[in-house]
Amino acid sequence: MPSVTTQAIVLRRADYRENDRMLTLLSPGMGRIEALCRGCKRVGSPLLSASEFFAMGEYVFYAGKGRMTVTSCNLTETFYPLRDDYERLKYATYILAVAEAAAQPGERAVELFTLLARSLGRLAYGQRDKGAVTAAFLLHFASISGYRPRLHHCVRCGREMADDEIYWFDGQNGGLLCAACHEALGYAQPITAAQVRWMRDVLSVGIDKTSLPDHDAPDPLLCGYVGQRLEKPVPVKGLF
Repeated sequence: MPSVTTQAIVLRRADYRENDRMLTLLSPGMGRIEALCRGCKRVGSPLLSASEFFAMGEYVFYAGKGRMTVTSCNLTETFYPLRDDYERLKYATYILAVAEAAAQPGERAVELFTLLARSLGRLAYGQRDKGAVTAAFLLHFASISGYRPRLHHCVRCGREMADDEIYWFDGQNGGLLCAACHEALGYAQPITAAQVRWMRDVLSVGIDKTSLPDHDAPDPLLCGYVGQRLEKPVPVKGLF
């Protein structure tokens, strides 16, 4: 049976039998992979670190009898600081769950893999606010998933929104509402002009280059927006 080699990040692990684990991984070329990692819990196993959450590296799989089995891994990153800081850990675990909910077996996921790897790096080693990093991940995740929020025009009437307007966010239709449309519909969340500017700038230049303050990131709003569109619910308890 053929072997398969690919970059991957461990999204989930579950103990299986005495010394094994079942892994869920994200690969840029193969999407979500379910694989058995035999003997990884034994003392001294070279696969122990490769079977942990957040592990990233070049994995080699044996494909046989309808199941993928990890045979080796050249580990390139563990994002170890995530394990030493509860705040970092909870946000990192959340974005893993979002990636897992979106990834499909056998479907290329190059953009999602790159976004996840960079976001984990920012959470592990960066100085930016964890909620802001998560908000940036969710913004770009929504964009590559096909539901980038509309932040310049009202999603109902199409009118261009002025910078000094009162804004509302319509998660069902994916963008801003003007005051008149909000009054007519009677639903939507209030959102500040500073939060709108933050989202526009991060989508334009990225979180590493924006000069806008992290406290303007609307992470709870974006968690709710992305959560509405994921087929699999992702718990957010403890984030806010």
